[in-house]
Amino acid sequence: MNRSERFSDTDLCVKCGLCLPHCPTYGKTLDENESPRGRIALIQGWAQGSLAMTPELTKHIDNCLLCRSCEAVCPAYVPYGSLVDRFRSESGQTGKTASARLKSAAIKIALTDKRASRWAERLIGKSGGSRRGLLRRSGLFRALELSEFEAGLPENSTAERRSEFYPAKDGNERRRVALFLGCTANLLDTETVASALAVMNRLGVGVRVPEAQACCGALHSHAGDEASARKLMARNLAAFDLSDADTVVTFASGCGAMLHDYPQLESAASGFASKVQDICQFLAELAWIGDIEPLPLAAKVCVHTPCTLKNVLRAERYGTDLLRRIPSLEVAPLPSSLRCCGAAGSYMLEHPEMAGALRDDVLEAVVAARPDFLATSNPGCAAHLRAGLKKKGLGHIEVLHPVTLLARRLVR
Repeated sequence: MNRSERFSDTDLCVKCGLCLPHCPTYGKTLDENESPRGRIALIQGWAQGSLAMTPELTKHIDNCLLCRSCEAVCPAYVPYGSLVDRFRSESGQTGKTASARLKSAAIKIALTDKRASRWAERLIGKSGGSRRGLLRRSGLFRALELSEFEAGLPENSTAERRSEFYPAKDGNERRRVALFLGCTANLLDTETVASALAVMNRLGVGVRVPEAQACCGALHSHAGDEASARKLMARNLAAFDLSDADTVVTFASGCGAMLHDYPQLESAASGFASKVQDICQFLAELAWIGDIEPLPLAAKVCVHTPCTLKNVLRAERYGTDLLRRIPSLEVAPLPSSLRCCGAAGSYMLEHPEMAGALRDDVLEAVVAARPDFLATSNPGCAAHLRAGLKKKGLGHIEVLHPVTLLARRLVR
C-alpha cells in the first residue's frame, strides 16, 4: 500500500469548515494551517506528493492538541485523530526542537519501563505535604523548564503498592470489575485510586487490579510511536483477559479513550474495548444499595469536562450526575462553549504558551464561579489546572476527581 492509499481517508474531508469554531488552536491563531481542515489538507498534499515533509509542515501538525472536538461535529466522520497519529508515525522527529525531543523521550521511558516508573515515583513523589521527592528538591524541574508541572502535582502523590483484588465491603459482592490504573496513578492520582476502590467496594463491587497491566500507550501513539503503543496494548489485552470481570473501569479519561480506540490498532481488541467504561458512568448507572446516602456538603464545585471524556467516550454528563448525589452540594458544570484546557497529555510540557493561553480561558470561567472545588476526570487536566490556579494565587480551590469528592462524603 503506497502513501496515498494509506492516507486515503483525507479524501473524506469536504472542507466544509464546520470544525473551525470548535478547534482550540484555530480559535487562538485564526490560521487555516492550525485548523482541522487545514491540517488534513497538509497531510493530503504530502500523501499525494505535492508537499514535502518539512519542519514547517510538521510544526502545524504537532501544534494539534488532539482534543478531537472536530471529530465530534464532523458530518463526514473523518477519523481525524487516527490521521494525525499515523502522520506523526511517519514524520518522526522532523521539526521537533531538542527540548521537545528530550521531554518526549524521558516521558516515554518513564511510563513504559516498570523500573523507570518506580524510580520516577520515588524521585517525584511526596510523602505527606512536606517531605518532597529527590527530583523535586534538586531543582531539576526548573532546569528542564518543568516548574509548572511540579506546581501541578498533588500534595499527596506518594507512590503505593497495590493488591490484585479488593473485595466488596462485608463480602456482599454484586458486581466484579477490573480497574485500569494507567502509568501516572502513583504520580498524579493516588487519592483517586484509593477513592475509586473505596467507593466501588462500599457499593458492593469487587475490584480486580491486574499487576501485569501497563501504560495505555496514548502518549506513545499520539507522538507517532505506534510500535510501542502496540506493545503496550498487547500487554494490557493479556493482563485484562479475565473471565470474572465484566467491565474494565478507568478513572483517567485519556486512558479510557485510548483503550476505547484499541481496535484502530488491532481489530481483535474490539471485545476488550467494548468493556471499557469511565468510573463516573459506571457508578452513576450502578443500582445503589438502598441505605447508602452520602453525607451533606455545603460547598460549591465546578465540573470540568476533559476533551477525551466528551469527544471520544461520550460520557460527559456522568461526573455531574454523580456529584449531584451529595446533598447540599452546589454542582456547576463549566460552560459547554469552553474549548480544551491545554493539558492534552504531554502537550502542556511541549507547547507551554498555547497550553497556558487555553488554560486561562477555562480558569476565567472558574474564577467567575468562585467554587470551593474544581472536579475533573483526567489527571493531566487536573495537574495543568491546579498549576494555573496556584499561579493566579487561587491554590485554595482544590482540584480533584469527582469520585474523590464522593468518597469523602460516602466512605465511613
